[in-house]
Amino acid sequence: MTALQRIRATERTGRKKTTMRKTVETAAADRPVYAAWKRPVLLAAACIALIGASFAGVGVEGSAQGGNVDREMAGPQVTGFRSARFGMSKSETLKAMQEDFQLRREDIREQPNGEDRTSSLVATVADIFPDSEPAQVAYIHGYKQKKLIQINILWGLPVTEEPDPQALVTTANILRKYFGQLGFDPGKTVMNTRVDDGAFIVFRATDERERMVLLQLISRKVPGEKEEGEEKPEPQDRVVSLWLSYIENTGNPDIFQIEKGKF
Repeated sequence: MTALQRIRATERTGRKKTTMRKTVETAAADRPVYAAWKRPVLLAAACIALIGASFAGVGVEGSAQGGNVDREMAGPQVTGFRSARFGMSKSETLKAMQEDFQLRREDIREQPNGEDRTSSLVATVADIFPDSEPAQVAYIHGYKQKKLIQINILWGLPVTEEPDPQALVTTANILRKYFGQLGFDPGKTVMNTRVDDGAFIVFRATDERERMVLLQLISRKVPGEKEEGEEKPEPQDRVVSLWLSYIENTGNPDIFQIEKGKF
């Protein structure tokens, strides 16, 4: 897989079948995997408040492109992550990353994508919110406009060599509850849903401008424990990573595409 890929995930919600395409930084996982799910963890209100302070990319008034438009819309608005906003130039995004995470310029690397012709600013953040594992953040800039089109946050492989599955599930539960309390339209919200490519959607929602927040658990098959009298144990699902993405345009992202009829 390349550093920025389009994944088509199809699921049924009620009587309607919807198809979603997303672009995602693949430093975290290089193969299709399946996700395991555990019962949500109950959290204190104080913990949710801490998460709200850390993940202020949803419900922010105004954006680099929208200006006052976002303030006139009801409900949460997906405008970016922390101080980074969709539509920012690479230099503006770089400054936002340095301010948000107290990073030096040498802590941030630039990662081009040959297939999509996009470019990402990538860094590892030790403690993106209290008591979480290290995370990788990737800020993706588009092919033609060179503006910020997506932010990905990754926990687990390969950021952590041997990630704790329960810690990843706990982080997923915390974030699912936080996003669920923001007031997204229920008709544009999906929770706790397995998709065709094996990922498990913990939370997915779009705002009134169809900008998306997407939280997914990813797992892979590992050898199971051998039971007495069993020749070959059944493989088991093991959670290996957690992806959180803020996406400006899922339907027509600013990536390289061959024009129809050229070949």
